[in-house]
Amino acid sequence: MESSAPRTLEDCRALDGRDPLAALRGKFALPETGRLHFDANSIGAMPADAPGRVARLLAGSWRDKGRRSWSTEDWLEKPRELGAAISHMVGAAPGDVVVCDSTTVNLFKLLCHAWKLRAGGNVILTESHNFPTDIHVAQGFVRLLADLGVEAEIRMAESRDRLADMLDRDVAVLYLTQTDYRSSERWDMAEINRLARAADALTVWDLSHSAGALDIDLAGDGTDFAVGCGYKYLCGGPGGPAFLFVNPAHQGAAWPAIAGWMGHAQWDRFLADYEPAAGVSRHLAGTPAVVANEIFGAAADIWRTASRREVAAKHESLTGTLIALLDRECGALGARVTSPREYGRRGGHVSFAHPGAGPVAEALADHGLVGSFRHPDSIRFGLSPLYHSHEDVWNAVAIVKDVLQREAWRDPRYATVAI
Repeated sequence: MESSAPRTLEDCRALDGRDPLAALRGKFALPETGRLHFDANSIGAMPADAPGRVARLLAGSWRDKGRRSWSTEDWLEKPRELGAAISHMVGAAPGDVVVCDSTTVNLFKLLCHAWKLRAGGNVILTESHNFPTDIHVAQGFVRLLADLGVEAEIRMAESRDRLADMLDRDVAVLYLTQTDYRSSERWDMAEINRLARAADALTVWDLSHSAGALDIDLAGDGTDFAVGCGYKYLCGGPGGPAFLFVNPAHQGAAWPAIAGWMGHAQWDRFLADYEPAAGVSRHLAGTPAVVANEIFGAAADIWRTASRREVAAKHESLTGTLIALLDRECGALGARVTSPREYGRRGGHVSFAHPGAGPVAEALADHGLVGSFRHPDSIRFGLSPLYHSHEDVWNAVAIVKDVLQREAWRDPRYATVAI
């Protein structure tokens, strides 16, 4: 797409006129302020139906039915229903994904599960630039094993080129995030899974900066385990539940790390002894987050109608347009795109560097464009194929150009930078 990026606003509008996903934009309640929110990699837009759904739940279910709602509503089935609704977006079967808990908790669950099923080795291999919480979970897990007298270690590749050389028979689990949260560089999941299988290592992937934007094929690529955030591109609401995937080959192989009552085969019998549920459902733990799940449900109903390949194709077009326009309009003003140029190596967002990145991000928000800043000098724009347009991209770059050209970001009020 980069080589044929639109040259004019009319070109952008022409692309939008041919967009097969254009009707989905109307399913979202976009900001009444008129600001462009290019932060789908941090928090997705609100589905238009979310407030009404929550209001109906609060009044019609909680207020009027109370505890009877556990029997009359779909509250207990929601984790499976939501997982089925988004499963095609990550290339999984409907029964292989559940929505529950947080990304961090699900990482711990699946790292434990993978460790129990490993063929050998005592090493968790990751990269030093992995998202901090992913590394923290691994560090906590290794300390737990040490407290139990089990030897384990974490090895970190200092660069992506080094990782393949470090993937030997000592590696039990290969533990990676598909898209780098700063640069947006992405791994070739199929190739990395192939290398892991050759070394008898199991794979645990974090899809938080990928799911809902990229063409992910967990089953086709031979992924063992995966987790992902529900409130970024998937639009599941602030702090909304995450999801987890377990390859069918591993689903019945061991008890879950957290044996909770919702993961019991007969949860409604209140039996003292735990019996794991069949399939991926055994990784459910406590009571579902009913209100959060209802918000996620508003987004899931939109995802049910979306084609994974159409979503990825539009994302490629949007991000390619953004890169081309940033280069052309803002390159001479100090903006330098740091995300990969080749779409096959680029994840959900586009990053560019600027010497005043923090204040620039603050000034952009004040002038109608919301992105995010990451130390030391990176500004990230997360684009959603469901509700962003090429015209939005054109208008966003015009704002960036104006702020940089006028050096509006040097105003002292922009010196305090939000995360």
